Amino acid sequence: MEPFTLHTDRLVLESPAASDIDLITRYCQDPVFERYLTVPWPYRRGDAEYFVNEFVPSGWKEGREQTWALRRETGGALMGVVGLRMPSTDVGFWLCAEHRGNGYLPEALAAVIDWAFRAPEPGLSQVLWECVAGNAASAAVARKCGFSYTGEAPTRAAWRDGSRPLSWQGVLRADDDRNPKPGWPG
Repeated sequence: MEPFTLHTDRLVLESPAASDIDLITRYCQDPVFERYLTVPWPYRRGDAEYFVNEFVPSGWKEGREQTWALRRETGGALMGVVGLRMPSTDVGFWLCAEHRGNGYLPEALAAVIDWAFRAPEPGLSQVLWECVAGNAASAAVARKCGFSYTGEAPTRAAWRDGSRPLSWQGVLRADDDRNPKPGWPG
């Protein structure tokens, strides 16, 4: 699959570019990332170069993961990232600290989910979400997008040390309404 752009009312979601490497490196120094994300730690410029130059292009080409950079305008400054992993059909996302609290992630995630449900490929019937237990901000995004909380279990994605810590998990089915559901932790 070739990378393509998605648009929302306030955002442009396009493939991360080489011009994003410095911002990715800076944003991934956030202690929240160390605690809740599987990104390498400490995060170095070489990690961002690998992500942009190898991981993202191969993910698109192989259909393994579609990854979008969140921006306010085409070619604008990177604000965060949303990805859809296949065949597990789970989503992952992060937003830099200075842009949190503005509703950007629910807006971007909804666009990715809408595409995943509508497009002939992947044409999904459900999308999964998980976060390390305790990540209330990630849970709030999933809840706002209409996911149902399904409980706690070891993470599907291995942690940076190979372990599988306890995670909160959720599901959104194509025929679910997008209203927030009760029963969420955090």
